[in-house]
Amino acid sequence: MKILVIGSKGFVGLNTFNYFNNGNNEVWGADILESDDKNYFRLERQNTSYEPIFEAHKFDVCINASGNGSVPISLNLPVFDFELNVTNTLKVLDAIRLNNPQCKYISLSSAAVYGNPAIMPVTEDSPLKPLSPYGWHKLYTEYLCKEYYYLYNLQTINLRLFSVYGEHLRKQLFWDTYQKSLRSKTVELFGSGNETRDFIYIQDLNRALDCVIQRGLFNGEAVNVGSGVETAINEAAAIFCKAIDQNIKLKFNQLVKPGDPLNWKSDISILKSFGFEPQVSIEEGLTNTAQWMKENA
Repeated sequence: MKILVIGSKGFVGLNTFNYFNNGNNEVWGADILESDDKNYFRLERQNTSYEPIFEAHKFDVCINASGNGSVPISLNLPVFDFELNVTNTLKVLDAIRLNNPQCKYISLSSAAVYGNPAIMPVTEDSPLKPLSPYGWHKLYTEYLCKEYYYLYNLQTINLRLFSVYGEHLRKQLFWDTYQKSLRSKTVELFGSGNETRDFIYIQDLNRALDCVIQRGLFNGEAVNVGSGVETAINEAAAIFCKAIDQNIKLKFNQLVKPGDPLNWKSDISILKSFGFEPQVSIEEGLTNTAQWMKENA
């Protein structure tokens, strides 16, 4: 297969590029950073044009791992978030429509579209009540994928990612925890610690992408991508800290950050119907993540 990964220098994009670049595929990357990579398109930071990419090459699959992934940034800069997550999605879809209509398009959406679910596990039919501009804008990208499927017959799919973690992660809970651990043996985190997340290790996400490419319907549908396991923040943080330094003590400040949900657990029945099964436990994944940060951060 010939695969394009947009956002190939970010956390998910870099891991995805490396996973598929295994000798069986021709994988290209695209991002705003400079690179000496042979199969790479450098994108402009503003007024990005994707037309030249799809004019020059015909891809079997496009995985869009680009955009703003920060809820706090979206709250402070909603227009910026809209441009990166919504406007650029529209540009990519239209470039595919005009130049490469046989290309399958995978949009990496987010569980943020659910907000605070009243019933768990969360299914794809659960009410969509985002808590942040980021969540709303991810929902808009899903509508764009449906629009281009129904009106232009493009093959699109929306993957609602839950809490992805792993090597090359330089943001969010575990990165912040690691950075704080370098300054003090007492690490203070937001919330009570009893909040829960559905954590999925990056290599499990890549296996999920592989299953989706092979068996997904690509009819504008939305599919949950998680582990299907609910883990408390205090439990995950304790596992992570133990892998860094057994002397670290955790403290929770009882403050909930705006835009953060309280509890998440995904129903991954649809993803499992594509042949996916999570393979990496939270203990193994967080140990790998901690080791990578100790060696590379």
